[in-house]
Amino acid sequence: MERVHHFTTKFLGWLCIILFVGLVFSTTWQVFSRLVLHSPVTWSEELAKMLFVWLSFLGLAFVYGERGHMAVEFLVLRTPERSQKVFAIWSHVVSLVLGLVALVWGGWNAAMNAWSQNLTALPVNIGSVYLVLPISGVAIVLYAIYHIIEIATGRESNFPIPEAEAALEDAEKIMIEAEAEGSVVDDAAGAAGADGVVNKGAGAGNAAGTKGAQL
Repeated sequence: MERVHHFTTKFLGWLCIILFVGLVFSTTWQVFSRLVLHSPVTWSEELAKMLFVWLSFLGLAFVYGERGHMAVEFLVLRTPERSQKVFAIWSHVVSLVLGLVALVWGGWNAAMNAWSQNLTALPVNIGSVYLVLPISGVAIVLYAIYHIIEIATGRESNFPIPEAEAALEDAEKIMIEAEAEGSVVDDAAGAAGADGVVNKGAGAGNAAGTKGAQL
């Protein structure tokens, strides 16, 4: 499941970048042709709308996979740890059902019903615009299954951790590890110093004994 999550995230990320570049280009060309060339084109507006719809739904799925959506958990965090895990899993179960019913099933039916309707300025049909609904729905379903498994097994936190808190936790772990390593070094240095004192004392005793024997 980790490979599926990684592939889906990488694919959606690059696809969103391409769509965003196309959206910027079409919008810029529309403004340039209208204000500079004084000859506005009709296809750029429809293309921008289509790209915006696709970017919105694919971006929705991408951010959900990265657990980047807003989470209002201040009430849930007051409950025991076990209850927090149940609520976290339940939220992803709801997302899974929503993705299956509303996006995959409903989006596919909407795309098929509008497949015979054509856009006025582009050589594509309206169904191709709605086709992003089941695609994003499949991605959300895969992400929901992944998060449910990860939270249930304890490999993922119950709720998204803000970047500042995550950075603070990492800094605390580094400090603890550094202190542990420093104590080990100090213990080793102390042991080495004690061995040196013992060896020095033994050497002095041997020297004194030898001198006494000579006398």
